[in-house]
Amino acid sequence: MKLNQFYRYILIISIVLLAGLNAKVLAPIGNEEKIKLTMGEREWIYYKLDKDGLIYNDIGGQYNINDSIQVEIHSRTIIGSNSKNTKKYGFTVQINGNDPLELKYKKNKSKLKNSDRPSWDYTKKGVWYLYLPVQDLMNLEITPIDRKHVFLQVTTSKIKKKGKIKNVLQTVNHQNKIEIKTVRTGNQKKDPIITSWYAVDEENQQQFRIRGPSKIRVFSRILFGDEQIKNAYYLLVKENGIDLGTYYFTTEISNESLVVKSQKPVSKWRSVWLTIPEGKHYYTFTLPNIEDNLEKTVYIRLKEWQEEQ
Repeated sequence: MKLNQFYRYILIISIVLLAGLNAKVLAPIGNEEKIKLTMGEREWIYYKLDKDGLIYNDIGGQYNINDSIQVEIHSRTIIGSNSKNTKKYGFTVQINGNDPLELKYKKNKSKLKNSDRPSWDYTKKGVWYLYLPVQDLMNLEITPIDRKHVFLQVTTSKIKKKGKIKNVLQTVNHQNKIEIKTVRTGNQKKDPIITSWYAVDEENQQQFRIRGPSKIRVFSRILFGDEQIKNAYYLLVKENGIDLGTYYFTTEISNESLVVKSQKPVSKWRSVWLTIPEGKHYYTFTLPNIEDNLEKTVYIRLKEWQEEQ
């Protein structure tokens, strides 16, 4: 997969919540330089991205097999004290030795300070997410793409699964649904389970109108056609027209599920969480402009979730 530009500008809104609040900050291997950024009594630890890069091994190793975790890469760079403009920066992320992904950001100045370098100011954070089933333990290698000072924090959080469906959401313009049939292994005598999904591909996007406050679980899976495809995909989510996040998933073909009409198999589903702020909002799902990803079809299904009390 050749990626000359993965993303030009990624603008992440802090109101998105995809995992539990007990995030764990990971340390890269080796003796890497770290800094402490503060605002009031709060503090955050970041690691400097030097010319040799940062390597994170065995991500998810502190969780149990079959847990699902959210990995977040937070990044910042230095911005002039008297500057009122934004600052551009970027780096590449390589997952398990696959082709590197190039991430680029354009960020405004934040209020964070570094007591060791009081004259330095830092940008607001850029965020990149990936979904990781723990049985697929991953290694990350992050390298710079220019000589700018970039600082990174990598965190993991366990995704909560307890709760029940409150409502299955429909698209704003009632797009045609795709039926997927699932026959549980060993239960061929029972009627198959039929669920309805919406297709997202190079030509189609899907939009939902959601009233908050609410918590939404977004389920997704990819179509396996006549040609072999990679077991990884990306999904771009926009909130009210603003890029909320690009999410990376790894999966595998399902031996139980297929599209009813075409009889083609699909992958096992993966999911992320969205926390919806108060009021009425529009969420749009598309495929990001990545060469290999645009050839895929991703099916999505949104459920309003009610947490267990």
